[in-house]
Amino acid sequence: MYRAVLALIALTVSVGAPSAAAQGAPGRSSVRALAARADSLEALVARQDSAAKRTRYDELRAQRFDAGDVTVLIPAVVGEGTGRRIAAGAEAYLDSMGGIPPAFVRSVVSIAYATAGSDSVLRAGGLGGRRRLMVDVPARPDTFADGWAVAIVIARAYTESLNEEWRAWLPADLGIGWKHGREDAAAVRDLAAGETRVGTECLGGRPAACRLWLGLDREPDAYVARYTPAEIRRIVALRPLVEYLGPTAARCIEGSDEECLRFARGGQLPAVPAGFSALRSMLREIRVLHGAEALRRALSDTAGALGQRLAGAAGISEDSLVVEWRAWLLTGGGHPPVSAGAREAMPVLLFGGLLLLAAARSGRWR
Repeated sequence: MYRAVLALIALTVSVGAPSAAAQGAPGRSSVRALAARADSLEALVARQDSAAKRTRYDELRAQRFDAGDVTVLIPAVVGEGTGRRIAAGAEAYLDSMGGIPPAFVRSVVSIAYATAGSDSVLRAGGLGGRRRLMVDVPARPDTFADGWAVAIVIARAYTESLNEEWRAWLPADLGIGWKHGREDAAAVRDLAAGETRVGTECLGGRPAACRLWLGLDREPDAYVARYTPAEIRRIVALRPLVEYLGPTAARCIEGSDEECLRFARGGQLPAVPAGFSALRSMLREIRVLHGAEALRRALSDTAGALGQRLAGAAGISEDSLVVEWRAWLLTGGGHPPVSAGAREAMPVLLFGGLLLLAAARSGRWR
């Protein structure tokens, strides 16, 4: 704003200069006074601007929050209580998922994009050697969602550190935030959709088909092993704006099996028929039934096919693994219907017996 004022003063001075020259020294004094006032105004605005910048910097200055192995740097304006809840929320999400080694979590620090002065905070805390992960935490955060956002950033960084086979297969979020009744239901719908023969046979209980549907085996040609050309054709034909997919897709739809496979191999179709919800359910099943350490062992393994790694970490065969996973998924993700045993039923039976005895002694029932 002060620049506009200066421009106005300069214009006034330039317009008044001829008349000031005609009138002599008093005019020149007026010009000097205007110039001095402009300098004073510029200095005042500069001081105000500097004060505003210092205030803004203090609001965005990095503040460190720790929870378990998680370290987060968040702008000070967020506040102590909110910062602690975000860090604790991220730690809880990672603990629930359980597949990321604590040493990896300790090797990174999550920093909100808006944070200022993070370098000095990291140096002072001896964290200069940690890998920095930028995360979108606003000045007015949602403590639930932002704890999840921090955990997701860490999970993605860990996924990127794994070998190529894991990176190609894993959901980037590793199933963090799994919610019973949402993720397991989505996986069941995916399995029951009947888009592929191997999916239908897996639903029917055939272990080899489950391994194919989940993409757990190494296949020389994944598309030949896991899809039929007719299935690819049907999937392609249902794509939106299919007319813009190119000549290979058009020839596939017209009936060429070879073109269907060529289209799929070109990266236009996922190599694994199962969706991400189903893959997350496999990770969750390992975590729930075999523990966090088993899941960590599987993800750190680089030998053999993915099914061998998961089964080896769980201590069972590959067929046993997928049979166990299928049963776990179809019975509600490890949440069987509630049933009462004899011990739980006894109080109810006793109470019912007393009611019957009272009723029998009542004149109304005689």
